[in-house]
Amino acid sequence: MKLIGNIVWFILGGWLVFIGYTLAAIVFFPIFIPLFRLARFAAWPFGRQVISRSRLARYREVSRKALPISRAEQAAATLGTGLNILWILTFGWILALIHLLSSIANLMLFWLIVTIPNIVAHWKLMRVAVAPFNLVVIPSEIAEEIELTLEKERLGL
Repeated sequence: MKLIGNIVWFILGGWLVFIGYTLAAIVFFPIFIPLFRLARFAAWPFGRQVISRSRLARYREVSRKALPISRAEQAAATLGTGLNILWILTFGWILALIHLLSSIANLMLFWLIVTIPNIVAHWKLMRVAVAPFNLVVIPSEIAEEIELTLEKERLGL
């Protein structure tokens, strides 16, 4: 199903979203690699989720897979916050608006059935479009395990 969803997504405009993210990655050339990873995620969003680095670190801590946080990781988190601000002022709001308008267009075509998953994908990508730094793209199964583990820890189970 993931493959079919990704193919339908790509045909119905995912390639345009990919081009938008790739152009933004080219303009922000010094940080091209992390932005291009997000462009790939925007091209094939089904079967993968986005999780914040802080939630991933908390999961490692809870599941006893904790690694000491290095100065480089702390600097990256601080740099990521600054880059998110710069990103929002330049491309972030544009890409988020594109996702919003695309989700509305897909909503108007809900009777085609195949556009319904695309609405959810656009909402998922809107979060990435606004603040892409300090986010990690992981398979959906791992994301569900992380969320379940963190929820159990929060509830004290």
